[in-house]
Amino acid sequence: ARFCESCVSQMADDLAALTAARVATTGARLEYTPDLPAERSGGDLDASGTLARVLPAARSGKEVMLLCVGGEGSMRMGANLVLNLASLGLRHMLLFAPKQEVCDGVWEVLPRVACVWQPSAFASKRPASLYNDAMRLFGMREFNPVALDFFRARKRLLVQLVLSHGLNVLHLDADVAVLANPYPLFKGPLLEHQLIFQTDNPFANAGVFYVQGVARGSGGAWLLEELNARIERFTFRPESVRELPHSGWSAPPHFANADEQANLNDVIASALIGERTFAAGVEFFEARFKAQFAPGHCWKAGAASYGSAECVSAREGKQRLGSPRYQAETHRARRSLRGGGGAGGGGR
Repeated sequence: ARFCESCVSQMADDLAALTAARVATTGARLEYTPDLPAERSGGDLDASGTLARVLPAARSGKEVMLLCVGGEGSMRMGANLVLNLASLGLRHMLLFAPKQEVCDGVWEVLPRVACVWQPSAFASKRPASLYNDAMRLFGMREFNPVALDFFRARKRLLVQLVLSHGLNVLHLDADVAVLANPYPLFKGPLLEHQLIFQTDNPFANAGVFYVQGVARGSGGAWLLEELNARIERFTFRPESVRELPHSGWSAPPHFANADEQANLNDVIASALIGERTFAAGVEFFEARFKAQFAPGHCWKAGAASYGSAECVSAREGKQRLGSPRYQAETHRARRSLRGGGGAGGGGR
């Protein structure tokens, strides 16, 4: 395949024209700059008043973008996204980092970007679980402990920005490219929606989405707070997975899936069907990963520990994975929404 430079140029021109046309008919703006631009505006979120002090250098009216940056790799990607957005007239950015040194590094090249840090969010000792320890035990880099802490911390910061400071937040992952100013869409055709997500499996992506007009007590607030509660619950109380309707069989070590996207999609399903469900994002994965991560001796009938609670639980998980009834029970809510049927329907 050949790179078509003229095609890319034409696409950029078309998107710019479309954006300008939408701006003319909505409350959006072509440019969003911080209310009080400043150099090296930042601080430790554990210090009283830090967020309120820093926000004027990040927010543009009621709008702010939130991006997390960690090590050197994500700093490069994050800086690239900041420059990408600035080229579109979007400079109302708040960066969130694990420690001050990361913000110092960002400020070497982007001194006018607000950046806050919170080392305490990355210092909590998590109890043993297959989810918390997957990188150490099985070398699964997607379960990097720093990344898991980021997932928790950025959702807590999001709730602060939305519910305590009354802001609309464009929540971003560093590994994205933005081709056009999205605000004419947010403030035009999508203005009546509080939560606007990038699509992903099965419904929504937990890294790229927009929150607007959400106040305490609203449905949008419930979704954000419920997501935080679930992430905290399964991170720090993995044994509580046994309290769920289809997971009483599980024995330590539990998997207790605290993944933000898995739980987000269960929360969305819960909101749409009108009852809390943990089935597809947590309970299905309890069976899947209990079986996947089980020690080899759990499958050998003559092994001394074959009858241990851990091994019995692993075999129970494998048996459930092969059960059409279990598959149906744990995916009932999501399938009903995809098909437009089931409790509460799929159209609300």
